[in-house]
Amino acid sequence: MTVKQKIAALACTLGLTAGAGVFAQSTQVFYDDFSGKGGLGSAWDIATWVNGHPFGCTFSNQDVSKSKGVLRLSFSGNSGKCAEVRTKQYWQYGSFVVDMKPSNVRGTVSSFFLYDGVSRTASHHEIDIEFIGGTSLLHTNFWIAGTQYPRDIDLNALGIDPYQRSRKYSFVWQPDAITWHVMNDAGEWIELRREQVDLAMPMKLMMNAWYGDNLDTALYFPGYYDGSSGKAEYSSVWIGK
Repeated sequence: MTVKQKIAALACTLGLTAGAGVFAQSTQVFYDDFSGKGGLGSAWDIATWVNGHPFGCTFSNQDVSKSKGVLRLSFSGNSGKCAEVRTKQYWQYGSFVVDMKPSNVRGTVSSFFLYDGVSRTASHHEIDIEFIGGTSLLHTNFWIAGTQYPRDIDLNALGIDPYQRSRKYSFVWQPDAITWHVMNDAGEWIELRREQVDLAMPMKLMMNAWYGDNLDTALYFPGYYDGSSGKAEYSSVWIGK
């Protein structure tokens, strides 16, 4: 099998060609199905710090685990800990696809996003897929120079239960636009949002699972957190250019 055939076979396995031509035109530049032995791998860094409000927890490497091809990012109100990982590499433009099952605990966020800079300053740039636990809302957002452009999408209205099983979500970042997608139960990509965007800053790919501190704006996003433990599960990450 040639390299091109292997890429085409992988794309078919991931479902990247179903109803979304932009994926079919992409060449794989990064893929991790978390099936390797040992730790998370040299492509990733694990966070071990405090972000501050509205985060109510400290990122801990003890809450990052991998087993049988699934990466788990856990959190617990009892321990005060949560989890975040990020690629060592920066990315600029491309198709970013995740197969994941978010946490269903209220007051929490399970995410897949690109990020760079200091939050809410002119250096802050970001593209988000964030699940608001205990709701059917998918929070899509992008930040440019510290200004955000959010839109919440009700997945239940599309006949999609994000907590029933792992499924694929994506955003495609182009020089002039960002488009968000979800894969339905029939294996077809559904376009959720498309925005004309002038964003060129390279960013790291990140995933985290965390809970709010129940103060001020955290009571609105991500909502009240009752201390329950939970986790977000990730089966694969794919990046194409």
